[in-house]
Amino acid sequence: MLFVTFHGGKPSKDVKKPVTNVYAYNDSGGDPLETAVLQGADSYLKDAELRGLAFSYGHLYLANGRKDSNTILRFEGSGTKYKLKEVFASYEGSSGIDSILHPYSVIFDGSKYCYVSNQDTDVVTRLQVNDSKAKTGSAAPIPSGLPSTGTFWAGTFVACSLAQLPGLGTTTAISTPQGLAVDFASNPDADVGSLKVQHSVRDMVLANSQLYVCDEAASLVKIYDMNGNWKQSSNTVKSPAHLLVYNGQLYVSSSDAVMSADLSSNSLQFAAVSGIDENGPSGMTFNSSGDKFFVADRKKNEVHSYDVSSKSGFSNKKKIISNMPDNPEFVVYVSG
Repeated sequence: MLFVTFHGGKPSKDVKKPVTNVYAYNDSGGDPLETAVLQGADSYLKDAELRGLAFSYGHLYLANGRKDSNTILRFEGSGTKYKLKEVFASYEGSSGIDSILHPYSVIFDGSKYCYVSNQDTDVVTRLQVNDSKAKTGSAAPIPSGLPSTGTFWAGTFVACSLAQLPGLGTTTAISTPQGLAVDFASNPDADVGSLKVQHSVRDMVLANSQLYVCDEAASLVKIYDMNGNWKQSSNTVKSPAHLLVYNGQLYVSSSDAVMSADLSSNSLQFAAVSGIDENGPSGMTFNSSGDKFFVADRKKNEVHSYDVSSKSGFSNKKKIISNMPDNPEFVVYVSG
Protein backbone atom coordinates (compact mmCIF):
# COMPACT_ATOMS: atom_id res chain seq x y z
CA MET A 1 0.00 0.00 0.00
CA LEU A 2 1.17 3.53 -0.80
CA PHE A 3 0.53 6.64 1.31
CA VAL A 4 0.73 9.91 -0.65
CA THR A 5 0.81 13.54 0.46
CA PHE A 6 -0.10 16.37 -1.90
CA HIS A 7 0.85 19.98 -2.44
CA GLY A 8 -2.43 21.22 -0.95
CA GLY A 9 -2.75 24.85 0.09
CA LYS A 10 -4.90 27.30 -1.83
CA PRO A 11 -6.45 26.54 -5.26
CA SER A 12 -4.26 27.16 -8.28
CA LYS A 13 -4.79 27.28 -12.03
CA ASP A 14 -4.21 23.56 -12.51
CA VAL A 15 -5.63 22.33 -9.17
CA LYS A 16 -9.08 23.65 -8.28
CA LYS A 17 -9.62 21.57 -5.13
CA PRO A 18 -6.26 20.93 -3.44
CA VAL A 19 -5.97 17.75 -1.40
CA THR A 20 -5.54 18.31 2.33
CA ASN A 21 -5.35 14.73 3.56
CA VAL A 22 -3.25 11.62 2.96
CA TYR A 23 -4.49 9.24 0.27
CA ALA A 24 -3.91 5.49 0.39
CA TYR A 25 -3.49 3.49 -2.82
CA ASN A 26 -3.02 -0.17 -3.56
CA ASP A 27 0.57 -0.65 -4.73
CA SER A 28 -0.81 -2.27 -7.89
CA GLY A 29 -2.44 1.07 -8.69
CA GLY A 30 -5.93 2.18 -9.54
CA ASP A 31 -8.33 4.38 -7.60
CA PRO A 32 -7.59 5.37 -3.98
CA LEU A 33 -8.33 2.86 -1.25
CA GLU A 34 -8.93 5.78 1.11
CA THR A 35 -9.01 9.55 0.59
CA ALA A 36 -9.08 10.48 4.29
CA VAL A 37 -6.37 8.45 6.01
CA LEU A 38 -6.09 11.15 8.68
CA GLN A 39 -8.93 11.45 11.17
CA GLY A 40 -9.70 13.89 14.01
CA ALA A 41 -7.46 16.68 12.71
CA ASP A 42 -9.91 18.90 10.84
CA SER A 43 -8.64 22.15 12.33
CA TYR A 44 -5.11 21.36 11.15
CA LEU A 45 -6.13 20.02 7.74
CA LYS A 46 -8.00 23.11 6.54
CA ASP A 47 -5.89 24.47 3.66
CA ALA A 48 -3.15 22.07 4.79
CA GLU A 49 0.14 21.69 2.93
CA LEU A 50 1.14 18.17 3.97
CA ARG A 51 4.68 17.06 3.25
CA GLY A 52 6.94 14.44 4.83
CA LEU A 53 5.54 11.55 6.80
CA ALA A 54 7.46 9.14 9.01
CA PHE A 55 6.53 5.99 10.88
CA SER A 56 8.33 5.88 14.22
CA TYR A 57 7.60 4.83 17.81
CA GLY A 58 4.55 2.94 16.53
CA HIS A 59 2.94 6.16 15.26
CA LEU A 60 2.64 8.22 12.09
CA TYR A 61 4.26 11.67 12.17
CA LEU A 62 3.38 14.23 9.53
CA ALA A 63 4.71 17.68 8.56
CA ASN A 64 2.06 20.34 7.88
CA GLY A 65 3.39 23.54 6.35
CA ARG A 66 0.20 25.61 6.33
CA LYS A 67 1.00 29.28 7.04
CA ASP A 68 -0.87 29.44 10.35
CA SER A 69 -0.32 25.83 11.40
CA ASN A 70 3.35 24.93 11.12
CA THR A 71 3.19 21.63 12.92
CA ILE A 72 4.46 18.08 13.22
CA LEU A 73 1.39 15.99 14.00
CA ARG A 74 1.34 12.56 15.68
CA PHE A 75 -1.29 9.99 14.63
CA GLU A 76 -2.15 6.53 15.92
CA GLY A 77 -3.76 3.79 13.85
CA SER A 78 -3.31 1.01 11.33
CA GLY A 79 -4.40 0.06 7.83
CA THR A 80 -5.85 3.11 6.13
CA LYS A 81 -7.09 4.95 9.25
CA TYR A 82 -4.98 7.11 11.59
CA LYS A 83 -6.40 9.35 14.33
CA LEU A 84 -4.72 12.46 15.69
CA LYS A 85 -3.20 11.95 19.14
CA GLU A 86 -1.31 15.20 19.72
CA VAL A 87 0.92 17.87 18.25
CA PHE A 88 4.51 16.63 18.47
CA ALA A 89 6.03 20.06 17.79
CA SER A 90 4.86 23.40 16.41
CA TYR A 91 5.83 26.96 15.55
CA GLU A 92 2.63 28.30 17.10
CA GLY A 93 1.64 28.44 20.76
CA SER A 94 3.29 29.27 24.06
CA SER A 95 5.78 26.41 23.69
CA GLY A 96 6.29 27.06 20.00
CA ILE A 97 9.64 26.48 18.29
CA ASP A 98 10.46 29.46 16.08
CA SER A 99 12.59 27.51 13.58
CA ILE A 100 9.65 25.31 12.50
CA LEU A 101 8.27 27.40 9.68
CA HIS A 102 6.87 25.72 6.56
CA PRO A 103 8.25 22.29 7.54
CA TYR A 104 9.06 19.96 4.67
CA SER A 105 10.57 16.73 5.97
CA VAL A 106 10.53 14.97 9.34
CA ILE A 107 12.79 12.05 10.29
CA PHE A 108 13.76 10.26 13.51
CA ASP A 109 17.03 8.65 14.59
CA GLY A 110 15.11 6.03 16.59
CA SER A 111 16.57 6.95 19.94
CA LYS A 112 16.93 10.57 20.99
CA TYR A 113 16.38 13.06 18.19
CA CYS A 114 14.00 14.15 15.46
CA TYR A 115 15.08 16.33 12.52
CA VAL A 116 12.80 18.74 10.66
CA SER A 117 13.73 20.67 7.52
CA ASN A 118 12.00 24.05 7.19
CA GLN A 119 11.59 25.92 3.94
CA ASP A 120 10.92 29.45 5.23
CA THR A 121 13.67 29.62 7.87
CA ASP A 122 15.95 27.52 5.62
CA VAL A 123 17.27 25.49 8.52
CA VAL A 124 17.28 21.92 9.74
CA THR A 125 15.85 21.83 13.27
CA ARG A 126 16.91 19.14 15.74
CA LEU A 127 14.32 18.21 18.36
CA GLN A 128 14.78 16.19 21.51
CA VAL A 129 12.25 13.39 21.89
CA ASN A 130 10.69 14.20 25.27
CA ASP A 131 9.59 10.74 26.42
CA SER A 132 9.83 7.06 25.56
CA LYS A 133 6.66 7.20 23.44
CA ALA A 134 7.75 10.35 21.55
CA LYS A 135 4.53 12.21 22.28
CA THR A 136 6.22 15.61 22.04
CA GLY A 137 9.52 17.13 21.01
CA SER A 138 11.42 20.20 22.20
CA ALA A 139 14.26 22.22 20.70
CA ALA A 140 17.64 20.53 21.18
CA PRO A 141 20.69 22.62 22.15
CA ILE A 142 22.58 24.32 19.33
CA PRO A 143 25.26 21.84 18.18
CA SER A 144 28.98 22.37 18.53
CA GLY A 145 29.27 22.67 14.74
CA LEU A 146 27.74 26.15 14.99
CA PRO A 147 29.45 29.07 16.78
CA SER A 148 28.53 29.30 20.46
CA THR A 149 28.33 33.11 20.19
CA GLY A 150 25.82 33.00 17.32
CA THR A 151 22.11 33.83 17.33
CA PHE A 152 19.99 31.05 15.87
CA TRP A 153 16.40 29.91 15.66
CA ALA A 154 15.56 27.41 18.41
CA GLY A 155 16.93 23.93 17.77
CA THR A 156 18.90 24.94 14.67
CA PHE A 157 21.17 22.08 13.62
CA VAL A 158 22.02 23.23 10.08
CA ALA A 159 21.80 26.99 9.63
CA CYS A 160 21.02 29.32 6.74
CA SER A 161 23.75 31.14 4.84
CA LEU A 162 21.85 34.45 5.00
CA ALA A 163 21.25 36.48 8.14
CA GLN A 164 17.73 37.60 7.30
CA LEU A 165 14.94 36.05 5.25
CA PRO A 166 11.65 37.72 4.21
CA GLY A 167 9.43 38.57 7.17
CA LEU A 168 11.83 37.18 9.76
CA GLY A 169 14.27 38.55 12.30
CA THR A 170 18.04 38.43 12.01
CA THR A 171 20.14 35.38 12.85
CA THR A 172 23.83 34.60 12.45
CA ALA A 173 24.66 33.80 8.83
CA ILE A 174 26.75 30.68 8.28
CA SER A 175 28.56 30.86 4.97
CA THR A 176 28.34 28.03 2.46
CA PRO A 177 29.09 25.19 2.18
CA GLN A 178 28.33 24.81 5.92
CA GLY A 179 25.24 27.03 5.64
CA LEU A 180 22.28 26.30 3.39
CA ALA A 181 21.75 28.38 0.26
CA VAL A 182 18.45 30.12 -0.46
CA ASP A 183 16.88 32.20 -3.23
CA PHE A 184 13.74 34.26 -3.59
CA ALA A 185 10.78 35.04 -5.83
CA SER A 186 8.26 37.87 -5.81
CA ASN A 187 5.38 37.27 -3.41
CA PRO A 188 2.00 37.66 -5.17
CA ASP A 189 0.13 37.52 -1.85
CA ALA A 190 1.91 40.49 -0.30
CA ASP A 191 2.81 44.10 -1.04
CA VAL A 192 4.42 45.06 -4.33
CA GLY A 193 8.14 44.49 -4.24
CA SER A 194 8.10 41.97 -1.40
CA LEU A 195 9.83 38.62 -1.67
CA LYS A 196 9.26 35.06 -0.49
CA VAL A 197 11.59 32.08 -0.18
CA GLN A 198 11.52 30.05 -3.38
CA HIS A 199 14.31 27.46 -3.19
CA SER A 200 15.72 26.32 0.14
CA VAL A 201 16.27 23.17 2.20
CA ARG A 202 14.21 20.11 1.24
CA ASP A 203 14.42 16.42 2.22
CA MET A 204 16.85 14.67 4.58
CA VAL A 205 17.91 11.14 5.49
CA LEU A 206 20.13 9.60 8.16
CA ALA A 207 22.72 7.03 7.08
CA ASN A 208 26.23 6.02 8.20
CA SER A 209 25.79 8.17 11.35
CA GLN A 210 25.52 11.25 9.15
CA LEU A 211 22.75 13.56 8.01
CA TYR A 212 22.24 13.98 4.27
CA VAL A 213 20.40 17.18 3.31
CA CYS A 214 18.98 18.49 0.03
CA ASP A 215 20.21 22.05 -0.49
CA GLU A 216 17.87 22.83 -3.37
CA ALA A 217 19.09 26.36 -4.04
CA ALA A 218 22.71 25.19 -4.24
CA SER A 219 21.85 22.11 -6.38
CA LEU A 220 23.73 19.93 -3.91
CA VAL A 221 23.19 17.16 -1.40
CA LYS A 222 25.25 17.96 1.70
CA ILE A 223 26.57 15.69 4.44
CA TYR A 224 26.77 16.71 8.12
CA ASP A 225 28.10 14.82 11.10
CA MET A 226 26.12 14.44 14.30
CA ASN A 227 27.62 17.65 15.71
CA GLY A 228 26.30 19.68 12.78
CA ASN A 229 29.66 20.00 11.02
CA TRP A 230 29.58 20.06 7.22
CA LYS A 231 31.68 17.16 5.89
CA GLN A 232 31.26 17.25 2.12
CA SER A 233 28.88 18.04 -0.72
CA SER A 234 27.84 15.98 -3.73
CA ASN A 235 28.41 16.74 -7.36
CA THR A 236 25.78 18.98 -8.96
CA VAL A 237 22.19 17.73 -8.76
CA LYS A 238 19.59 19.99 -10.37
CA SER A 239 17.09 21.09 -7.69
CA PRO A 240 17.33 18.05 -5.38
CA ALA A 241 14.11 17.56 -3.42
CA HIS A 242 13.55 13.99 -2.17
CA LEU A 243 15.99 11.46 -0.73
CA LEU A 244 15.72 7.70 -0.20
CA VAL A 245 18.25 5.19 1.19
CA TYR A 246 18.02 1.59 0.02
CA ASN A 247 20.61 -1.22 -0.14
CA GLY A 248 23.60 1.07 0.28
CA GLN A 249 22.44 3.53 -2.36
CA LEU A 250 21.22 7.08 -1.83
CA TYR A 251 18.52 8.04 -4.34
CA VAL A 252 17.60 11.64 -5.09
CA SER A 253 14.83 13.10 -7.21
CA SER A 254 16.15 16.08 -9.13
CA SER A 255 14.02 18.36 -11.29
CA ASP A 256 14.29 16.04 -14.29
CA ALA A 257 15.72 12.67 -13.21
CA VAL A 258 16.11 10.07 -10.50
CA MET A 259 19.78 9.74 -9.56
CA SER A 260 21.73 7.59 -7.13
CA ALA A 261 25.08 7.49 -5.35
CA ASP A 262 27.01 4.74 -3.60
CA LEU A 263 27.05 5.42 0.13
CA SER A 264 30.19 3.33 0.62
CA SER A 265 32.23 5.65 -1.61
CA ASN A 266 34.53 8.30 -0.17
CA SER A 267 32.76 10.97 -2.23
CA LEU A 268 29.07 11.48 -2.94
CA GLN A 269 28.76 11.27 -6.72
CA PHE A 270 25.26 11.06 -8.19
CA ALA A 271 24.47 9.67 -11.63
CA ALA A 272 21.17 9.08 -13.40
CA VAL A 273 19.76 5.62 -12.63
CA SER A 274 19.78 3.42 -15.71
CA GLY A 275 16.29 2.24 -16.65
CA ILE A 276 14.42 4.99 -14.79
CA ASP A 277 12.83 7.51 -17.14
CA GLU A 278 11.35 10.47 -15.24
CA ASN A 279 11.03 14.16 -16.06
CA GLY A 280 9.28 15.49 -12.97
CA PRO A 281 9.95 13.09 -10.09
CA SER A 282 9.05 13.81 -6.48
CA GLY A 283 8.54 11.20 -3.74
CA MET A 284 10.08 7.73 -4.09
CA THR A 285 9.82 4.41 -2.28
CA PHE A 286 10.51 0.68 -2.61
CA ASN A 287 8.13 -2.07 -1.57
CA SER A 288 9.08 -4.35 1.32
CA SER A 289 10.65 -7.03 -0.89
CA GLY A 290 12.60 -4.51 -2.95
CA ASP A 291 11.38 -5.81 -6.31
CA LYS A 292 9.23 -2.73 -7.02
CA PHE A 293 10.24 0.91 -7.12
CA PHE A 294 7.61 3.65 -7.05
CA VAL A 295 8.06 7.31 -7.98
CA ALA A 296 5.55 10.13 -8.14
CA ASP A 297 5.44 12.50 -11.13
CA ARG A 298 4.65 15.99 -9.84
CA LYS A 299 4.20 17.44 -13.33
CA LYS A 300 1.71 14.85 -14.63
CA ASN A 301 0.06 13.98 -11.28
CA GLU A 302 0.86 10.28 -11.64
CA VAL A 303 2.70 7.46 -9.89
CA HIS A 304 4.93 5.10 -11.86
CA SER A 305 6.26 1.68 -10.90
CA TYR A 306 9.40 -0.12 -12.05
CA ASP A 307 10.43 -3.74 -11.75
CA VAL A 308 13.70 -4.13 -9.85
CA SER A 309 16.09 -7.03 -10.43
CA SER A 310 19.59 -7.66 -9.11
CA LYS A 311 20.62 -8.60 -12.64
CA SER A 312 18.80 -6.20 -14.92
CA GLY A 313 18.25 -3.27 -12.56
CA PHE A 314 15.21 -1.06 -13.18
CA SER A 315 12.83 -1.84 -16.03
CA ASN A 316 9.22 -2.10 -17.18
CA LYS A 317 7.95 1.36 -16.33
CA LYS A 318 4.19 1.40 -15.70
CA LYS A 319 1.78 4.22 -14.98
CA ILE A 320 -0.14 2.69 -12.07
CA ILE A 321 -1.93 5.80 -10.76
CA SER A 322 -3.13 8.61 -13.03
CA ASN A 323 -5.35 11.68 -12.90
CA MET A 324 -4.40 12.42 -9.31
CA PRO A 325 -6.36 15.43 -8.01
CA ASP A 326 -3.30 17.38 -6.87
CA ASN A 327 0.48 17.42 -7.25
CA PRO A 328 1.89 14.40 -5.35
CA GLU A 329 4.69 15.18 -2.91
CA PHE A 330 5.85 12.33 -0.65
CA VAL A 331 5.20 8.62 -1.29
CA VAL A 332 5.71 6.00 1.42
CA TYR A 333 5.23 2.24 1.17
CA VAL A 334 3.14 0.83 4.03
CA SER A 335 3.02 -2.94 4.61
CA GLY A 336 -0.48 -4.40 4.85
